[in-house]
Formats: sequence, C-alpha cells, structure tokens
Amino acid sequence: MGKRKQKLEEKVQEVTKPKKKKRRPLRKLFFLGVVGGGAALAYSKDLRTAVLDKLFGSEKEFSYTPPAGEGPVSTPSDPDAS
Repeated sequence: MGKRKQKLEEKVQEVTKPKKKKRRPLRKLFFLGVVGGGAALAYSKDLRTAVLDKLFGSEKEFSYTPPAGEGPVSTPSDPDAS
C-alpha cells in the first residue's frame, strides 16, 4: 500500500506543477507584421489604393454617351398639362 500512495503523490505533484510557458517568437513576429501592415494601410492612401487595385483590379473610368438618334427623355411633371 505504501508504493501506491507514493505513486499517487508523485502523480499529484506532476499535475500541480506550474507549466513552463512556451516561447513563440514566430507568432509574435507574425502578429507584429499584421498590426504594422494594418497601420500602414490606415495611414497611407497610396498604399491602400495599390493594395485595392491588386485585389480588385484598377478602377476604370469611362464616359457615357447616349445612343445616336435618341434625344433626352423628358417626363412631364404634370400629366394634365398636355
């Protein structure tokens, strides 16, 4: 019975020992890069537009010309006026 008690005490001590913290330098570096990149995007309009152009394509400007032969369509404001 003494050996069982001793094994039990060892198990309890193993469980109750404070665990060492794991150091994760790559996780910290990644987090710092994400925060820094977000700050750079928030601060720089040129960088923000460059990133948006890469993601969604550049914004194309066009001028609208109505088809030939059709004049401007006017809607009467008062239907009884005609």
